Amino acid sequence: MSKKKGTVTAVGKGKYSYFIQLDTMDGFYFNTKYEPKCGKGDVVGIEYHKKDDKRGNVQKVTVLEKNSDGYKPTNTGGGGGGGGGGYQTDPSRQASIIYQSSRKDALVYLGLLLKNEAFATKGAAGKREEQIEEKLTQIIGEFYEDATDPSKSPALVGAEEDAKEDAGDDEFEDDDGEEKQEDFDDEWDD
Repeated sequence: MSKKKGTVTAVGKGKYSYFIQLDTMDGFYFNTKYEPKCGKGDVVGIEYHKKDDKRGNVQKVTVLEKNSDGYKPTNTGGGGGGGGGGYQTDPSRQASIIYQSSRKDALVYLGLLLKNEAFATKGAAGKREEQIEEKLTQIIGEFYEDATDPSKSPALVGAEEDAKEDAGDDEFEDDDGEEKQEDFDDEWDD
C-alpha cells in the first residue's frame, strides 16, 4: 500500500466510481466507491493500492487541512476523452431521455410478459390492442418513476440495506462519521 499527500485539484463521479486527483500526481486518478469527504482545495492524505501508471484504488482518505465546502463534482459524465465534462444538462432534455429509455424497456418487458403468457389479453383484436396499450402505459409510468427517483424503486430496497451494511466497513470514518486523522502517521510520500 502506498501513501500520498497533496492538495485536491479535482474530485468527481465517473461512470462507475468517484475519483480524486492531487496536485502532486499529475494525471493520476484515485478511484473510490465511496463519495469523497474532501473537496477541491483540501489538503489530504490518501492510502491507496496502485493499479497502473494512471490509477489507484483508495483505501483511506484523511483531510489534513480543510479549504473547501466538501465534495463538489467536476465531471458529471462518464468515460474518457476530452470535453463534455462538467456541463449542465437541460432538465427537459433529461426527462425526455429518461422517458424514451423507460418506454424502450417497457416494450421489452411487455413483450416478455406476452411471450410467457404472464399477461393475457381477451376479446377481439381491437380490444386486445387496447389492453396492451393500457398495460404498456402503466409499465412506462412505473419504469419512469423508478428512473427519476431510484430511492423509491422496489428493486433498490434490498440493495439499500446492503449498502448500509457495507458502509459499516468503511475505513474512512469512525462511529460518529468523523475522519480518524489521529490514526494516520505523518509519513506521507511527497
